[in-house]
Amino acid sequence: MKPAPKMQAVMVLYHLGEDGLWEHHLFGALRRHYGDAELSGLREDLIGLSTVGWLEVLEHRSHRGHLLRRYRLAASARRLVEYQLDLRRYLPVELPARTGNVA
Repeated sequence: MKPAPKMQAVMVLYHLGEDGLWEHHLFGALRRHYGDAELSGLREDLIGLSTVGWLEVLEHRSHRGHLLRRYRLAASARRLVEYQLDLRRYLPVELPARTGNVA
């Protein structure tokens, strides 16, 4: 099962670090794994993630009348992504044995 394209985009940006990535390069990378229909709302998702503070827009450029953005994951969102990627770090792997009656 594949993650939603916007979550995959967040994970890619997490791994790229401070330099971020232009949105058209991100689309190109995701096209290898997702169909056009699955990616149709990704641009709006990226804008929404930047609005709520998950992504930072590092640069804007205009190309043939279209606005292009270079995104990176915001520092404040990195800890949440780390939590989602490595749940064992935050939860005990071995739970204590239960004793007594279980109601």
